Amino acid sequence: MEWWLHIAPPPVEDKATLELKREAISPTFYKIGNNWLRKNELGLYEGYIEGAPFERGAIWGNLTQELLASQEKAFVAQIDEMIPSRIYLYLLRYLIGFFNRNIDEYIPLEYQLEIYGESHFAPEDYNAFERMLNYHETYDIGHVLQDYALVGYTSFSGWDEKSSDSSLIVGRNFNFYVGDDFSKDKIILFVNPDEGHKFAMVTWAGMIGVTSGMNEKGLTVTLNAAHSKMPTSAKTPIAIVARQILQYAENIEEAHAIAQEMETFVSETIMISSAQDGKP
Repeated sequence: MEWWLHIAPPPVEDKATLELKREAISPTFYKIGNNWLRKNELGLYEGYIEGAPFERGAIWGNLTQELLASQEKAFVAQIDEMIPSRIYLYLLRYLIGFFNRNIDEYIPLEYQLEIYGESHFAPEDYNAFERMLNYHETYDIGHVLQDYALVGYTSFSGWDEKSSDSSLIVGRNFNFYVGDDFSKDKIILFVNPDEGHKFAMVTWAGMIGVTSGMNEKGLTVTLNAAHSKMPTSAKTPIAIVARQILQYAENIEEAHAIAQEMETFVSETIMISSAQDGKP
């Protein structure tokens, strides 16, 4: 890739977290201090991370390094299947690199640091930060290319007399599909950041953005595709907008304010439900 398409990682003064050693409790259970990743009895991965952005990113990358490798392999294999031509793949890579040459201007520094920490444990470390940064627009690109059926979520909610116990209930299906292998190792991740609210989200290795999640204030976020025009330049990936909402909002008004502040890559319906407000 040409030098003028290269995105430099954010500066980090202290990288001592990269030297931490993970403890293998079992072949599917790892720990680093209070942080952990394990596969539960149902075959689902669960994880917990805490701390400052670069620290929690590096720890999470360390804990999930095998999953990072398998997800990368599955993702690339599916792209190769969808676009078998080497020439088209090269052109696509070049065009996406040019299109996203300034994507770092639209992703908050906190999340760049988290991605950068995680990228140290990604396979083929050369340009891993840049590659993982661009991966966070995969959802958006799949949204634009709806003919490939990568994206098509639906959600529902019920409250008051529409709920059996009058409480607020929220549900959604998860239709982000990049092949069976990519879909095997979803993770329920609990995050305790040094700033903002604690939250949980459904994710996979390499993804710090949010497609579904709930924070400690009882605010939930789900993404649902809406009709969108073809974008003309890089903007904030919608999953990063959802992450910002989940981490920093505690009611619908605050969530709306955050969403209004950020320029997004695609149009999207973001379903927000709030225990504080008692409704979506």
